[in-house]
Amino acid sequence: MAKLQWQASYSVGVPVLDAQHKSLLRLINRLEAEGDRAGMVAYVFDELDAYIREHFRDEERLMAAAGYPDLEPHKAEHRRFNDWLSSVKVAYNSGGVSAFYITETVGNFLKDWLVGHILGSDMAYKDHLS
Repeated sequence: MAKLQWQASYSVGVPVLDAQHKSLLRLINRLEAEGDRAGMVAYVFDELDAYIREHFRDEERLMAAAGYPDLEPHKAEHRRFNDWLSSVKVAYNSGGVSAFYITETVGNFLKDWLVGHILGSDMAYKDHLS
């Protein structure tokens, strides 16, 4: 997986949300750099739990305050990500081949999700929030 670089085109025009997106980008890059280090994937899962609690809450609150019309579908995307994370953690913690496979693929999934979610779903609210 190539290192992910922040680009101006990723900005949603809300500094707190951009900062949170950048922190997720750094976490993904750290996973890429240190993914095979003992405990790194578990650390990433813990960080993701904290990230989605804060970021999804902040983003949803701002969308609601702005009267964003597609809030519910956006929240559904957040729930799907949370469900993915919960199931991946269960599989990872089961050990064996599942743990190896997850270590190898979670970074790619996160990279694709981050870029796809920001450039797709998040850009849809940009004009409402900025």
